[in-house]
Amino acid sequence: MRLFSSLPLAVIQLVGACAGILIYLISPRYRRSLNKNLQSAAISSGFIAAPWKVSRQSGMMFADILWIWAHPKGALKKSTIEGMEKIIELSKNGKGLIILTAHLGGFEILPRLFSKTVQSTYMYKPARKTWVNALMVKSRQHPGVEFVEANLGGVRKIKRTLSNGEIIGIVADQVPSVADGIWAKFFNQYAYTSAFPIKLARNTEATTLFMSAERLSFGRGWRIQHKVMAQKYPECLIEACTVMNTYFEQMIIAKPNQYMWSYNRYKTPTGAELAPAI
Repeated sequence: MRLFSSLPLAVIQLVGACAGILIYLISPRYRRSLNKNLQSAAISSGFIAAPWKVSRQSGMMFADILWIWAHPKGALKKSTIEGMEKIIELSKNGKGLIILTAHLGGFEILPRLFSKTVQSTYMYKPARKTWVNALMVKSRQHPGVEFVEANLGGVRKIKRTLSNGEIIGIVADQVPSVADGIWAKFFNQYAYTSAFPIKLARNTEATTLFMSAERLSFGRGWRIQHKVMAQKYPECLIEACTVMNTYFEQMIIAKPNQYMWSYNRYKTPTGAELAPAI
């Protein structure tokens, strides 16, 4: 693993792309899940579905993660972002800043962006396999950034951090626990969606910022895109979650091949009520 991640970014991305295509070819379950989610979103949003490109980019996503873990400083040098000064200003308004991201492009670089200027805390969902989770926790260690698990202790830490006027981040396109989920439309299908970011924004009046990291070609790094949520969330939680998902849709449609379509976004968690009929 260490030898693999020591390769230049362009090389490791090429290896990842080949691995992504190979998995798409040999795994019917993976191929079926990717095609189903991709085709449904393409039909509802009007972009062209390109499963071969998606499989290649999916492999590159995991290559990105390994390279960013092994070369955090080098990864930051390969990241470009416009308007960083304005984001820093938002984070210093005393109310904190909520950063929401999705499994899109080189999303793993995003928690490290503010490490030199502002303390930030990011919530993550532990991996099912113990060794993978241990690797993830160790590799994500970075000055100025703290990662907390998506459990009661992590929720309390996130709330304290935000109340102190600091930055918190959440990968909010994951299926949440039953206690925190709402059925809301995502690419015209009902997806169990976390209401936690919305409750945070309401309780603290913190600004919500949606961010993504577009993967550039030939190992050139990532272009950071961001959009401030201009309006307040609707009072109805279902409508509020739908608004949040709409922001994610806009980010994904801009680079649809770089989203992780194989993720089972539309599953029903154990103990949750069934999704409404479309």
